Amino acid sequence: MKYTFLILVAAMLTFTGCQFGGEVLPKDMPKLVPAKIQLTQDGAPLAGATVILIDSAGSRQWEAGGLSDESGTIELYTNGRYKGAPEGKYKVVVTKTETDPSKLGPDPGIEDPKYGEYMAQMTNERLDTYTLVDRKFADPKNTPLEVEIKKGVQVQKLDVGAKIKIKIS
Repeated sequence: MKYTFLILVAAMLTFTGCQFGGEVLPKDMPKLVPAKIQLTQDGAPLAGATVILIDSAGSRQWEAGGLSDESGTIELYTNGRYKGAPEGKYKVVVTKTETDPSKLGPDPGIEDPKYGEYMAQMTNERLDTYTLVDRKFADPKNTPLEVEIKKGVQVQKLDVGAKIKIKIS
């Protein structure tokens, strides 16, 4: 699936999104500007969405992005670890999916003796997956969202349109 790469990048951004104090930046890295994006859907904050900025040249060397929190805010990190983003103009890619585990019933929790059985069933069960953001926002060539990262502009507000739930698998 063409979204596999975006999902892998999202995982990388999610799990490595912190900069360690005193870490040496790569010598060829451009100066980073602290920046945030405020993401909404139908005017309400959109939590749990993955955002990736693709520069106007299509280069992904210094890709910036992050995961939106409960207020829909994404603090941008470059390459998943350096706080901020290089100055420039970007296309904004936004994705959010959910998997429907309703066929299995509620998760009993890791403390429950039947948790292993539940997880085995979940692994073997084909669960329905849905996209919660219009697919046009997942494609750098089709997304209408654009931002310009520059010094002094801290938060940029973007909306991904109407709420949707479309089955993708």
